[in-house]
Amino acid sequence: MIDPHHKKCHLCDRPLSNNKTKYCPQCSSFAPRLYRLPHKAAKAVRKYIRKHGYVCYYTGMLLDLRDPHSPWYCVFDHWRPHDPHKIVLTSSLLNDMKSDLTESEFWSMIRQLAAHRCRHTKIRKIKLSCWDRDYSNKDLGVVEGDVPAWDTKKCDGTCHICGKRIKGAHSRYCSPCAVLAHRIHMEKVPIQTIKNLWDYIRKHGLVCYYTGMPLVVDDSRSPWYFQFDHWRPHDPGKLVLTSALINDMKSDLSEEEFWYYILQFANYKDNGTKVRKRSLAYWCRLTPVEDI
Repeated sequence: MIDPHHKKCHLCDRPLSNNKTKYCPQCSSFAPRLYRLPHKAAKAVRKYIRKHGYVCYYTGMLLDLRDPHSPWYCVFDHWRPHDPHKIVLTSSLLNDMKSDLTESEFWSMIRQLAAHRCRHTKIRKIKLSCWDRDYSNKDLGVVEGDVPAWDTKKCDGTCHICGKRIKGAHSRYCSPCAVLAHRIHMEKVPIQTIKNLWDYIRKHGLVCYYTGMPLVVDDSRSPWYFQFDHWRPHDPGKLVLTSALINDMKSDLSEEEFWYYILQFANYKDNGTKVRKRSLAYWCRLTPVEDI
């Protein structure tokens, strides 16, 4: 029987086996991280831990407190992006996937992606209230007349990438494709990968490989701004076109892993089904201790 006067952990409120310490072994490494939070936010996190334990606020998944390389490592998330007044616990993976989305926007995208995967429904672009990412630095110095070393085709009045007719005898690309060509040139993409990208654009247009959504080329602050994604994380052998938002959500997942967790999260939200963890083949992120 537990002594009612036995000292308890200052964080999780469980009885301590050693009265000389303030925290139990589980909380001892996590507690110092709370000191960096605003007082009210830290108080709310402590209350959450006492009630629920170290589980994800969004999915109820058990979190890892020891391995910062794990996709399930416990991190702090701004419930409303960039607002420090409410901080919640989640995993490193879900924190990446939530990106600069509010909770309602995140679940809206999860449900839309799940519906697209299962029923091939068209994804409706939603206005994101807190999106604050800018990719313009990747496109600095774009000049329509720039010719990458790999483009040896002579000017023939058509865009060398999408194949559309263009004005100007000395132009090789239409305006959208000029940005694409410059980005490819700056990122030193292998020639065979470039050819595969161009074939995809000629066949499908400037649309997301994963969702079929039209991509934005002229607004680097848009969540639908085009990005090149490594189809297999960290492997430059196959690049695909996607949006900035989907690129963030896919994180260090393979395509199969990405869709697996989209469906798992959607099933949890709609049916309360427990999310089943899977080993991630390409996850190699190190979550810094200063994760807020």
